[in-house]
Amino acid sequence: MWIKRKRENESEGLPVFTKSFSAREGLVKCELAITATGIFSASINGYEIPDLFMPGWCNYLKRVDVCRYDVTRLINENNVISVTVANGWYSGKLGYGNKTNVFGDEKRLFAELTLTYADGEVEKIVTDEDWTATTSDVVFADFFDGEVIDARLRSKEKRAKNAEISDFSVPLTEYSCEPVRVVEALTPTVIYEDERVIRYDFGRNVAGMISLEASGEPGDKIVVKYGEMLDENGGVYTENLRRERCTDEFILSGGELDGFKPEFTYHGFRYAEISKPASSRVHGIEGRVISQDIEYYGSFECSDEVINGVYAMARNGQRSNFVSIPTDCPQRDERLGWTGDAEVFCNSAMFNADCKRFFTNYLRLIRDDTPASGRIPSIVPLYMPIADNTAGVPGWGDCIAVMPYFHYLHYRDESVIRDNLPTAEKWIAYYIDKSENYLTKITNNFGDWLSQGGETDANVINQIFFAYSTRLTASMCGIIGESDKKAYYSDVYEKVKRAFRACYYKNGRITSDTQTAYAFAYAAGLISRDETAKRLPDTVHERGDALTTGFIGSRFILPALCDAGETELAYRLIKRTEYPSWGYMLAQGATTVWERWNGYTAEHGFEDPEMNSLNHYSLGSCTEWLYSYVLGIKLSADSAKTIISPSFSREISCARGGTRLSGGNIFVSWKYEKSAVRLTVVAADGVDYEIDKGLGSLATIEKRGNDTVAVFATDGESDGAFSCRDERSCDTRAAKRCICP
Repeated sequence: MWIKRKRENESEGLPVFTKSFSAREGLVKCELAITATGIFSASINGYEIPDLFMPGWCNYLKRVDVCRYDVTRLINENNVISVTVANGWYSGKLGYGNKTNVFGDEKRLFAELTLTYADGEVEKIVTDEDWTATTSDVVFADFFDGEVIDARLRSKEKRAKNAEISDFSVPLTEYSCEPVRVVEALTPTVIYEDERVIRYDFGRNVAGMISLEASGEPGDKIVVKYGEMLDENGGVYTENLRRERCTDEFILSGGELDGFKPEFTYHGFRYAEISKPASSRVHGIEGRVISQDIEYYGSFECSDEVINGVYAMARNGQRSNFVSIPTDCPQRDERLGWTGDAEVFCNSAMFNADCKRFFTNYLRLIRDDTPASGRIPSIVPLYMPIADNTAGVPGWGDCIAVMPYFHYLHYRDESVIRDNLPTAEKWIAYYIDKSENYLTKITNNFGDWLSQGGETDANVINQIFFAYSTRLTASMCGIIGESDKKAYYSDVYEKVKRAFRACYYKNGRITSDTQTAYAFAYAAGLISRDETAKRLPDTVHERGDALTTGFIGSRFILPALCDAGETELAYRLIKRTEYPSWGYMLAQGATTVWERWNGYTAEHGFEDPEMNSLNHYSLGSCTEWLYSYVLGIKLSADSAKTIISPSFSREISCARGGTRLSGGNIFVSWKYEKSAVRLTVVAADGVDYEIDKGLGSLATIEKRGNDTVAVFATDGESDGAFSCRDERSCDTRAAKRCICP
């Protein structure tokens, strides 16, 4: 059953629910099932369960997830379980309006300990009136505003009262993905210090918080504020945080040393500034990096440091924004699950890491919030009413077709298609209902969000998405053997394609003559490779070989150029360091991809702080090009066989990296050697792959078990590639060049 603290105590700080219990000899297993309306931190006999912000974010009006832990090794004869509950997403500030109590206003706990003994006896200890409720030394906690910890309360006698039963009732479901945890600790550099102020640089932009120890007078306050960059005066820049405080406060007890470790908030930051009384001292500053605790097995490196930096920025941004759900940003008063952001980046994310359970869970949340009309929400979990920009928006609603499709390509699990296909079909039906002769008339749109200097007609983008999602839905139907449905959606796709070409493709040009229009239309199969080649490169050249793409087009521009025979141009774009470019962000000190190309420019400084996240993975969707074109790891829905077909270019001299496929790990490297390029593939025995023989004139090929070395003849000389003698053992992820002897 659910319990809560008596309402008159709500102002005293966070509730702590405690239960003492005993266990006899012969204990075989003890399992804890636990959840909360809010987020909880649990400990048994002083051992803290390391998971943060559990049970994660969902639509709490529809269900709450239960977390399960095997705690057998923690159990003694006499035991104490203690659980602190904070607001979290349930009742803390949420979204643009900084609304509170969106899902409810009570911090409740549900817990059940099941003790199983060797003789078959099973004992259950559940939350009820026998649990006691006291208060924590955490007197305030909120994701947006930070955490206040008062060390004076640690020595204060706490008056325990019995917990109160809550009549709260909602379906309980199983928590089904990895938890959020502290995944890394960072030691900062002091960049400024006087008696009262200390500023720290943690080296890169992350999601997390800091921990520290401090000494001083009773009641002294240590105030920590966070930011992503420094302002023109060298202070921590906070304007882009909008209306959130993003500040932690630590109140000293006056004892020898107080330790502070926030658990119920997090911030997006590279820099932190501590303000304190002159007499106070701080020690042991540590940056605690948080993320979903998923395995990052992807790697990429090449001979160009700009490209390597772009890859690192996108990867860092993924880690910062995978916190219970795929958020758009970790720092300002937003941090929402924008479905369009996740849709454009999901393929990149799955090359980087094991996102199988993470995206399966997110798709479940999308289905939870999709109404019968098929208007897929733009934000999930959806915490606001259905409106023009919160549901039914092309590009954002298309997540329900795009994400299951690429999930299948990476993990080959048909269940994700079967689970999501009915909702994808509703989405296509919504498109059809809002169209005339298969030309969509949907008017609510975000278009190619935050494009720079090349705005694409939203009607064109909407029609392409109509085609793109229909095509993917037809493919998914074929994968699971739904041949009649595949035929139906294939026919719908052809009608959508004809409508596009009749309305928007005239005399060899798309009516909205932009980079995004051509690249995306090609990706959706609406124009041919030759048609793309005739115009797309010129749209780049006419802009001085610079990008004009936004959230949508940036994912497709580099692959489309390579397929159109403009591989060198694609490489020059990603190597570019002039504004606007990924490399320009890097040149300004970025360690994560920005929300907008002009987040900061040397000429104009910071962009409008009302929308200027400096940790936003969407424009980092070029990552999938690094895997699928530079390394050449090409996945197909039509076959489990992976084709290795790198786009070689003398814009770089070598590249190496890999990922994990359904059959195991695969690692690809290639390097120029005078008038040849040597391609090496190292793959687990379960990986079914084939090298594309059309890469060039094949000089030699050698198989070693499931590994392959192929040499292709080329024209010209290399500009100096590194040479690796041991592809299997070499690890260059932490090195600038091959570290083999």
